[in-house]
Amino acid sequence: MASLKKDVHDSEQALFNPNCITKNLLEDIKRRCQCDKDVTVDLSDELGNVQNLIEHGRKYANDVLKPRGTFVLIRVEKKEGSESPLYTPMLNNIEVVTSSFRERLSRPESNASQRNSESRQRRKSSGSSWSKAKASVLMASGSSKSRKASRNEKRVQISRENGKLGMTL
Repeated sequence: MASLKKDVHDSEQALFNPNCITKNLLEDIKRRCQCDKDVTVDLSDELGNVQNLIEHGRKYANDVLKPRGTFVLIRVEKKEGSESPLYTPMLNNIEVVTSSFRERLSRPESNASQRNSESRQRRKSSGSSWSKAKASVLMASGSSKSRKASRNEKRVQISRENGKLGMTL
């Protein structure tokens, strides 16, 4: 199970499971971070790129968000007479919420979530598979002893990667 790590309020961090519909993830974040029910929230990465999860309400959050990313909870407010909303970080940490972070948040459109989704689709359709990787490892190793070691090393590496996914998405 993958989890998602969010910075909230005064440098607090919380883990969330992004293996659900984005709308449900946002509702759970609001509930656990004790936000008012009428407040609209979203996430941004640590650079200030808004993830626009509201637009992806019916998609799974792990298909929209960057794997193993750390995200900042932001409040979304509609400005009268403007199509672009006002984004306010709900994190009080000057090491993360810098002037460049705030500047990037104020941009009208951020395509970060679209880029993440597109790159994830490219990786899925790239044709690289476990069997191809396994075959290249076997070809690279000369003896059966080194083949066994390579297989074990590969398993350890994959389980470590899965462990990382299980911790922070």
